[in-house]
Amino acid sequence: MSTDRSRQSLKTEAGAAGKFAIVGIAATLTHAGVSGVLLETGWLPAMLANLAGFVIAFGVSFSGHYYWSFSHLRQHNAALKAMLRFFLIAVSGFALNSSVLALWLSFTPWPDLLGLMIAIAIVPALTFVAARMWAFSHTAENP
Repeated sequence: MSTDRSRQSLKTEAGAAGKFAIVGIAATLTHAGVSGVLLETGWLPAMLANLAGFVIAFGVSFSGHYYWSFSHLRQHNAALKAMLRFFLIAVSGFALNSSVLALWLSFTPWPDLLGLMIAIAIVPALTFVAARMWAFSHTAENP
């Protein structure tokens, strides 16, 4: 019986990781698309375009993860708590992303758009671990 539970747990976690990847790709494409358009049309410089893309992608990311990727962890009346935790994770990831972009813009002669896309690609694996282990994990001893 324990083996059946282990298999089911592994299957659930693998499913969550797959869903996380799909939502993450959608959010990353949203971030890249919004910030890329804002940068390339000249509406905003790279750092502000990156911020705008992040804000819009956060909505895509949180909604997808809360209602789909980690739906098996969702508890009644826990949305705000999960959102605040995920926001802290996302802001930390964005700080890393922005630091990479700032370094790129300061020290390379290569296109801003390439630096923007590289900066966006760095954070997803760290975000999955933090989201699974903290943002969407709710236990009685972990308020």
